[in-house]
Parts: sequence; C-alpha cells; structure tokens
Amino acid sequence: MIVIYKRGAIYHYDFRFTLKKDGTREHYRIRQSAGTSNKEDARDVENAHRKALKEGKIHPLDAWPQPTATGVTTAPTLCLFSKRFLIFVRVKRPRSFRFYSGCLGRLLNFAALADAPLSQITDEMSGQYARYRMEVCDNEVVSVNGDIRTLRRVMRVAAEWGVLLHAPAIHELPGAMGRDRILDWGEEARYLAAATPNLRDAAIILLDTGARPDSECFPMCWTHLDLVPRPETPFGVWHVRGTKSDAAERSVPLTSRVAEVLQRRKRDWDAKPEGVHSPYVFPGDGNSGHLVSLQQVHAKAVERAKLEWFVPYSLRHTFGTRCAQSGIDRYSLARLMGHSSPTITARYYIHITEVHIATGFQLFANYLAKGVAAGIAAFPEASGSVQ
Repeated sequence: MIVIYKRGAIYHYDFRFTLKKDGTREHYRIRQSAGTSNKEDARDVENAHRKALKEGKIHPLDAWPQPTATGVTTAPTLCLFSKRFLIFVRVKRPRSFRFYSGCLGRLLNFAALADAPLSQITDEMSGQYARYRMEVCDNEVVSVNGDIRTLRRVMRVAAEWGVLLHAPAIHELPGAMGRDRILDWGEEARYLAAATPNLRDAAIILLDTGARPDSECFPMCWTHLDLVPRPETPFGVWHVRGTKSDAAERSVPLTSRVAEVLQRRKRDWDAKPEGVHSPYVFPGDGNSGHLVSLQQVHAKAVERAKLEWFVPYSLRHTFGTRCAQSGIDRYSLARLMGHSSPTITARYYIHITEVHIATGFQLFANYLAKGVAAGIAAFPEASGSVQ
C-alpha cells in the first residue's frame, strides 16, 4: 500500500518494495520526503521512484533522487534557500523570525557560505566562518554558536524538504563563555552589589523567575503583571507573554524581592507625566521601545565584583538549579521555566495547575530566603543591594 502524507508543509511517501533475486525475496520499506508541498507533484516523485526500482535502475537502499556524476545533487545556494527558509519561519515560527533572520544576515555576509550550494556546505566551512567571526569581528563564542545552530537548522530543513540527500553534521564551538555557569550565593551578593540600579533590578528578576533575558525580561509589560497579593501568590504573579513558543507562555509567581523591585519601579512610573509613560518595565530609546541589552554594564559589574566571567543567561540557569535543589518537582519546574517537550506536555503538563505550581514555588521562596541570608553573611557590604 502506498501512503502519501504531509509533515509540516512538505509531503512524504511510504511504500513497501520486494526485490526478487536468484529465487529469493528481500522486502524493503521506502519512506522519504517528496520535497514538495503539492500533493500531485509528490505523487509524481513517488511514481518515478517506484518505476526506477521496478526497472532495476536503483537498489532500494540507494539514494533517491540519484546523485549526479560528481557525487552531489543539484542544490540552491545558501543565499537562495535562506529566502525560502525565512518564509517558512515567518509562517510556522513567527516568534523565532527575528532570531533566525539576524543569524542568517550574519551568515550571508560571509561570501564563502552565502554563495556555496547547500550540498557543498560542511562542518569545516562552518568552522571557517566561526574563525572569521572570532578573529576578525572579535565576537564571543556564545554569539557565534547562535549562528552555527541556525546554519545547522537550515541544513536539516533542506534535507527534510528533499533539497539535500542528508544534512551534514555541523558542530557548535566548545566553551560558550559562561552561559551555563551557576552562581553561588556569595557570587550573587558580590554581583548585585557591583551592579548599576537598572542591572540589579533586571538581575533579581532573572535570578528569581528564570526568565529569558532578551525575549522575556526586557520586553516585560506592566499589563502582564498582577501585583495583587493572593493566597497562592502572596507577592503577585507575572503572566509571561509574547515569548518564543506557546509552551514558554506561562504564569510565574513572584518572590518578595522581585515584588519590591517591581513596586518601586511602578511608583517611579506613576510619578512621571502621563505623556511619557512607557508600557515596558524596562523602557529603552531604540525602535523596540524597551531595553535590549545590558552587556556593557554587566561586564563592568562582573569585573568590579572580581568574578569568573558569565553571561546574563547564566542567571536563568542559576534559577533552574536552585529550584531543583530546593525540591520543586521537575514538571512544575518545566512549567516555571517555559520549557517545551511534546512527551512531557502530553503526559503531565495538563495535570499541573497554577495552584500546584504556586505551592511548589513556595519551596523555592523559602530556599531563596535562606540563601540570600547566607550571601549577606559571606559579604555583609552587599546587604542593601541583595535584599
């Protein structure tokens, strides 16, 4: 039986073929992408594949369509295919469009990649790009790795759509410069004491909510906050919206020090003339209307505090680690951090209520209070900054 089905925007086909040889029979199952979003075209591709098998032109294990004499299939350049990829992202993953378009813009500025057919792009070529970004442009590993992940995603989509026979293995650079580092309580105290007021406020929110800095914390709106105390959320709640995925949209209970930060900023907001009110908790002068980066003041704070280097995203990892150490179950933690997994979503997430999450969050709040006290004990000069 022949099955034509759609996966994403592309049709695939699935059929069985029996190869008769020397009086024996060998059975094979053929499953692959037709490389088209048109069902009739997909049927034509499947018919051509079966015809080539019946006529003995190819073996069931051979690649289809067949490679050219040079060993590679005809494929568009990265520059051409990126346009098709971004159209797909804008429709299917609109919240990721800005990230992918930015990364592809940098990748396409590297002519060796932009003008290369997809079938000729290798891990070695991505390494040349990484070396160029780090040595010529003086970029950090974590920034370069974002572009490499995008290139890897483009190649995998090309293979899924049948543009490539297979996607090459493309590896990120090792040592992402502190992205996954976890701060201990003493390091937190030193960092907050060395931070500017704006950085301190943002850092406390990241440390106590696990928010993503760029896509969640900086675009935080006042309309997303409910600072009214309730039994399950005594310090209020943040309804995280407009994030990278549906799973990332969530309601996060606030700790006492986050509530203090937000209430103080709200009082300052209320005191401003009505015409200069911004909808954002962290307003900015750019086109977005909100803060987009604290890298420079962050770097100075790390230097002043004499800490091992870490990036702001490490504060999110610190939150997750502390939650786990405090005893929050992994399913509530996944909801708090906005993680997405189809299996866990289907089996567990639908059973987790907001009250359940808020109850589990109290374990973290109690754990946090003890840790902050420990940080002050280790570095008393920071008491006014940490609390």
